[in-house]
Amino acid sequence: MKVVIIGGYGVFGSLTARLLARDGHQLWLVGRHPEKGRALAQDLNAQTLKLDVGAAPEALFDQKPDVVIDAAGPFQHYRDDPYAIPRLCIANRCHYLDLSDSATFTQGIEALNTDAKEAGVFVLSGASSVPGLSSCIVADLIKGLEDVDAIDIAILPGNRAPRGMSVIKSIVSGVGRPYQLWRDGAWRTTLGWTDRKLYELEPRMIRAGYSVNVPDIALLPALTYARTVTFRAGLELPVMNWALRLLSQLRQHARLELPEWAYFALYMISQALYPFGSNRGGMEVSVSGKCNGRGVTRKWRLIAEEGHGPFVPGIMCRTILRELPNIKTGARPCLNEVPRPVVEHAMEDLQLRTGVFEHLDPRDTEETVGTINRTLRNQMCQSTAQR
Repeated sequence: MKVVIIGGYGVFGSLTARLLARDGHQLWLVGRHPEKGRALAQDLNAQTLKLDVGAAPEALFDQKPDVVIDAAGPFQHYRDDPYAIPRLCIANRCHYLDLSDSATFTQGIEALNTDAKEAGVFVLSGASSVPGLSSCIVADLIKGLEDVDAIDIAILPGNRAPRGMSVIKSIVSGVGRPYQLWRDGAWRTTLGWTDRKLYELEPRMIRAGYSVNVPDIALLPALTYARTVTFRAGLELPVMNWALRLLSQLRQHARLELPEWAYFALYMISQALYPFGSNRGGMEVSVSGKCNGRGVTRKWRLIAEEGHGPFVPGIMCRTILRELPNIKTGARPCLNEVPRPVVEHAMEDLQLRTGVFEHLDPRDTEETVGTINRTLRNQMCQSTAQR
């Protein structure tokens, strides 16, 4: 399959490209500075395409791709015509995926639904860790529940995970800014990078998470009828979390706005701190509700070893292309497009461990249901020779 990846030699774009190259797709890596991607393109037997997508996006379709993946972002900063690329994909009868973590951008993609269906293509926004992966996990965990009280999602990368300027902008742009959160059955205002919570991903692996606005906050209440939906992210080094917490407070009280050079300075500081911490990260999806009248909590955890956490945002693109005949046409947020086992199968050549745990509320019974899916939990997927 011919796949064009915008930002294909950036942090997440390059890792998505590596996954798709393993599956045998023919790739074009697109950006304004193709010299940065030539080594990667050689390694993957891919092509580079020099293009300023904002100025001449039509050139993306010179190669007649089957799929265009936008891995550039940050999608929070797409302004004049944020859906120019998906519109062109529809016009050229080409499927579209993106790695958006912007709630506004991902929700708005539905405006193209009728045109996408008429063209016979799918246009999916958020085919990434959120809401693509997270929604698949939530849909699996809520099976059999009569009521869903709370959904809590956290992404907690290791400090040695690679990060580019778009990642820094995506994180920092939401710090201290208000957004609407679904809590206790009502929309309430909260602030980015507040509401600290500790997560024990496994023994001796405890990370702090802070409130972040992602598409799940807006989309999961209607999908699941949960009374509360929260999402948190956190960095491994406390000093970096504290710095962002300080920025959050400054924005609240002084309405601080950062100039462009400040983002670059923050990026350089994060690079200077790169040798510290670890290359282990994790993700947790927790659902609490009622099953047969009893309170129950189910958790799905992912532990990334050997620096493989940054591959996770590209897993959904890989899975969707593998499942192409089963993906319905139309434009929509990427919500529960494939079952959890199918997604986990796409992780098997990576150093990732996943597991599902279920516990009854001790107020209902002292019995602990314990760990389910033990085989999956203990599985360590070794990298293939292609890594």
